[in-house]
Amino acid sequence: MVLVAILGGVLLLAGAGGFRLWWSGRAGLHRYDPIIREAAARHHVSPFLVKGVIMTESGFRPAARGDKGEMGLMQITRGAVTDWERETGQRCRCNGMLFDPRLNIEIGTWYIGKAVTAWSKHRDGEVLALAQYNAGAGKARDWAPADPRDGVELDRIRFASTREYIRRVIHHWQVFESEHAKSK
Repeated sequence: MVLVAILGGVLLLAGAGGFRLWWSGRAGLHRYDPIIREAAARHHVSPFLVKGVIMTESGFRPAARGDKGEMGLMQITRGAVTDWERETGQRCRCNGMLFDPRLNIEIGTWYIGKAVTAWSKHRDGEVLALAQYNAGAGKARDWAPADPRDGVELDRIRFASTREYIRRVIHHWQVFESEHAKSK
């Protein structure tokens, strides 16, 4: 038996295997804008980049789970949480807390901000930051051009899934940025 309910733009599907939340309409794309703006300002990254990551990672579904244990809107891993805890002195007491949009966006944006800063001397620093977010710092180093003034050639990134991930995030980033510019 499957129960379906729509509450305030959220579609709730419930059955024997648990439940899932799906956002309906474009309203779900802006639901977390205040949290995203605050975290992006704190960590010196574009809020549209953060939204691009969220759209690509979870489609703005706060209860999303990845195949490798990633959780929430920004698909945070336990390793990212450990790094965040070590560096900030804050604690995430249990994995369930990662489904809280505010904490999930904070940790994910902190991680993106660190990666953007680490690659800031490279012409395509954001591309390398996204490669790091998706595949890890070691892989991003492998794919970085020797000369920071050179652009990142996506073909140099050996993981097709990471190349596609970067393309998708950048596409969503540009769409959100364009929509924002048009709304002014």
